[in-house]
Formats: sequence, C-alpha cells, structure tokens
Amino acid sequence: MLRLATIGSGSIVDLFLDAVSRTEGIDLSAVFSRTEKRAAEFAKKHGALKWYVDLDAMLSDPEIDCIYVASPNSLHYSYAKRALLAGKHVICEKPFVGNREEAAELFALAEERGLYLMEAITVLHMPNFHVVRGWLEEIGPIRLANFNYSQYSSRYDAYLEGRITNVFNPEYAGGALMDINVYNLHGAVGLFGAPKEAEYFANRGFNGIDCSGTAVLSYDGFVCSCMGAKDCDGVNTGLIEGEKGYILVKEAGNTWGNAELHLRGGETKTASYDLATNRMTFEIADFVKAVEASDRERFLGWQKESLMVMELLDRLRS
Repeated sequence: MLRLATIGSGSIVDLFLDAVSRTEGIDLSAVFSRTEKRAAEFAKKHGALKWYVDLDAMLSDPEIDCIYVASPNSLHYSYAKRALLAGKHVICEKPFVGNREEAAELFALAEERGLYLMEAITVLHMPNFHVVRGWLEEIGPIRLANFNYSQYSSRYDAYLEGRITNVFNPEYAGGALMDINVYNLHGAVGLFGAPKEAEYFANRGFNGIDCSGTAVLSYDGFVCSCMGAKDCDGVNTGLIEGEKGYILVKEAGNTWGNAELHLRGGETKTASYDLATNRMTFEIADFVKAVEASDRERFLGWQKESLMVMELLDRLRS
C-alpha cells in the first residue's frame, strides 16, 4: 500500500483525493498546508490522520511513501525536488515544471535514487486516448488536427477588476498556455510526437499574461492547432482529419470522453466510457500499478513525453 501525502489544498487536490479513495493500492496519510487551520480542516475533510505546516517534517516522515505536488505552478520544481531528495516518489501536477532543464534534472534525480516521478497529466491515461492512437492509421495521411480546451476561469472576473491571482500571474507560471492549453499539447505530442516548428499566438491581458491563445504546430504533411482559453467558453473537442476519414473526440481537453471514427466509405466506430467517472482515477491507477510492478520502462515512456512537452513549451514561450 502506497502511503500518500499532499502539498496543496485547492479544488484539484479535492478531485485527486476523491480519485485516491476509489483506487486500490494507495491511501492518504497526511496533508500539508501553510497554515495550521487550513491543514487541520483539509485533513479532517479527507480523513487524513496527520497534517503538517512544516514541509521538512512531513518529508522526513518514514510513514509516507509518495507526495502529490499541487502547489502554484512556479513551486512545482522546488517541492518535487525536495520530496525526491527526501526519498519519496512524486506525482507532480501539470504543468510539470518551469522548463525542460528543470524537468530533466528531476527525472535524473529520481533515476539516481531509484524513485518514481510522474507528471499528473490526465490525457495520457484516459482510455479513449489509447483508442484514438490506434485509429490514426485508419484515416490515412493526416492533413489537419485541432484541439480546443476553453473554460471561462472563475478568477477571470477578479482579474478584469485588477485583482491578480496565481493563474493570471506570470510570476507564478500562470496563463492559458501553461494552465489549460498544456492538455492539448500533451494530446498532440502523445499522438504525433514533437513538431518540426511551433508558434504561439496569444491574447494578452493588462499584465502581459496570455488569457487565451492558439499554438500552431507544424508536422510533416499536416498542421495541428491547439486552442486554449481562460477568458471564454467553447466546445472542447479534438478533430483529426485524414485523407481516408476523420476522428472526432468529444469532451476533449483534460477528459478525452466519447470518440468517433468516420471513414470515407461510411464505416464508423465509437469509443466511450462513463463520464461520471473521476478522470483522475486512471492516472492514479496507472501510477500505482507501475510502482507495484517496478515498471521503470513505463515511467520512462511518460518521462519522454513530459520532456517533449516541456521543450515545446520552452519554444512557444521564447
């Protein structure tokens, strides 16, 4: 049984811990927050027996095996590194870290110490993502692809009033590209690999943060556009068009829900799952199974994909 501790107490941690409670082989042991009141309340809410406001004390706890990092984006690297140095496995929320150099350092550290480190990116673990990847050859040479994930942020109204929260703060690695479009980038890279060329066209707010934008990725023979927004809503879908047909991914973004294959001859295929399922259960289950099996090859595959996306983010932000 993996004994888990969390860093962070936002809504994403609530969702993560709900998924943990539904997954065999992992159990919550402790939580960390910066204030005693918040730490105690969060521990009680999720049934943790211990809570900490001293991170070093939590990381030195021998009854904790792995750490889930869900701090502000700009702190992912430092917290993940401290956890690895303390001998803990790490699941780190997206976006993984600030740049490819930091990512490579953390993966090397995990390898050196015999630990397991994974970016918590739901896309790669969703059942229909693997189905879609298997369909690609059926639609023939790909000519166009588009992924859209647009979600009006609950903090955008405050931003318009001049109150800047972390997700709209460049100093905290906020913005649409890092916070929401990163799911689309993982989808594209997971299916097609690293692009030959990449450029980001952003709609920027008063402090320079990208509130929405489109990343254009060029591959041999086709172009893929990745749209992400925190200042408007949209239909979150994925569409991959080839000479022999197309693939439509409904409920794309971080969910990758129902998918359809449409071939020019009229043949169709569908793939679906219960959308009421907590989307994070799939990534947690994959993490637990891989740790239990000491499946380092599987972690190396996830690591390779995360490094490609971090390098792509470096290019898009340059």
